[in-house]
Amino acid sequence: MSDYEVLEPSRHAQLRIDEQQRTQLFTQRHMVNIELKEAVQAAADFPLFISKVADNSRWAISALCGLAPGENVYVDNLQWQAQYTPLCLQTLPFIMHRQDSTSDPVVLLDSRSPVLSATHGEPLYLTSGRPTAYLNNKTKLLKDRVAAMEQTALLLQQLADLALFRPLDLVLQFRDESQQRVSGLFGIDEQALHALSGDQLQALNANNTLAALFNILGSVFQVNQLIRLHNSKFADRAINNIKLETIKQ
Repeated sequence: MSDYEVLEPSRHAQLRIDEQQRTQLFTQRHMVNIELKEAVQAAADFPLFISKVADNSRWAISALCGLAPGENVYVDNLQWQAQYTPLCLQTLPFIMHRQDSTSDPVVLLDSRSPVLSATHGEPLYLTSGRPTAYLNNKTKLLKDRVAAMEQTALLLQQLADLALFRPLDLVLQFRDESQQRVSGLFGIDEQALHALSGDQLQALNANNTLAALFNILGSVFQVNQLIRLHNSKFADRAINNIKLETIKQ
């Protein structure tokens, strides 16, 4: 279980991050957040879906990395099997947290992360107490992600207001002829997208949202790679096919 605390030199001056072990932090993440600005890159590796975050108050883009909680088939023997690494994984074991809408965000460190070391890896601070180039780079990535998350949340709500999301179920068809249904996902409603007015399409194109939407639509073909990776890792639960079923609202 994670235990995040505010990163500061008085407490963490001696810590290092073992980057060689960082992939193990990905292994239990079957759904990975993707920001809108990285959807084009992510769509080349993962099937992308729209989902609601835990509090059900805002929308998010999720890369499906496994077919059961706690399973990430893109990690094999601690090797990352995708070309692209999403921002939310690049920044681990750090997160950036904003106490409220008026305060500046602060960097938090998972004090229980297995990649922390006192003897090897990338140091966080110089002997002067100043952050190292490594930590400065992570902090920049965190700031970029916070900005991308805020932009994604705003744009996805606008897309929801345009009724561009349709609920989907994934029906997993196993080789032993059993089935399993995965619910709670949404896709892009292609018909609704094509029905938008010229002005609406132009507005989406102006901020590169339109390209991201078409890449999310096309990412469905990455389900084939998901099946291949799943079957290679979990031969006893091999899958023949995955069907997408639209759910009537």
